[in-house]
Amino acid sequence: MDIAYFPGCSLHAMAHEYDRSARLVCERLGINLVEVEDWNCCGATAGHSLDHELALGLSARNLSIVNRMDRGEVTTPCPGCFSRLKTAVHALVNSESMTRRMEKRLDATLSRLPGVTHLLQLLMEARGLRGLAQPVVKPLTGLRLAVYYGCLLTRPHRIVQFDDPEQPSSMDGLLQALGAETVKWSHKTECCGGSFAASEPGIVIDLGGQVLEAACRAGAEAVVVACPMCQVNLDSRQDEIKKERGRVHNLPVLYFTQLMGLAYGYSPRELGLRRLLVSPISLLEEKGFF
Repeated sequence: MDIAYFPGCSLHAMAHEYDRSARLVCERLGINLVEVEDWNCCGATAGHSLDHELALGLSARNLSIVNRMDRGEVTTPCPGCFSRLKTAVHALVNSESMTRRMEKRLDATLSRLPGVTHLLQLLMEARGLRGLAQPVVKPLTGLRLAVYYGCLLTRPHRIVQFDDPEQPSSMDGLLQALGAETVKWSHKTECCGGSFAASEPGIVIDLGGQVLEAACRAGAEAVVVACPMCQVNLDSRQDEIKKERGRVHNLPVLYFTQLMGLAYGYSPRELGLRRLLVSPISLLEEKGFF
């Protein structure tokens, strides 16, 4: 199965381990990720808050490239990219005048648009829970995980059309199929502070602290994410959160693809587990994974 793959800016930089683990997992599942040629930023930084048409154009260009690749669908691991690409499709489908303007600006045809999925959605729909569990050689038995969806992956529902916007369960079901226990907790879709990391770090420390505290109260041993922004906010801020809020967390924050790769038998080096700031190695050693 070949599918167009939009990694986005983060996965070629700070979230390299997400990109690497996603590619390994898909390879094991027989899914060939074909990176979009000459892709550009989707506009998920400040673009969409400053100039709607500019942000739309950035994603429309990427969609037009997918069309030229003759791919009917594109997947991305980043909820920010997913949101922007889905928003562009929604805007273009519902505005013929906007479509004509974008076609003129980009010198491209946009009357036919590819489907857009988040990588989690692709895996669930393409292989199902039984197919995703089939390659498991090291079940995730004994791990208690807080599955964190964040605020973008399932919202707004009328645009992304994936899972439940308030009580999503897809990633929980996936990890349970691989042998893990997922805890019931209060903050699975709360915001971590998102892109305020540079402009208003106090917001990130407050919101991220609330997320980590909720995970601890629920008895989680690690947090699992599907978003590079959520990962870096929750992983890199724990010392600051401890200093500000007076609570020690020391909770590893892993990508769901890293845990899939672990269950499929890939090594910590291959999955980039040692790149995480709060190391999961001692926890995984304690559970007998290596």
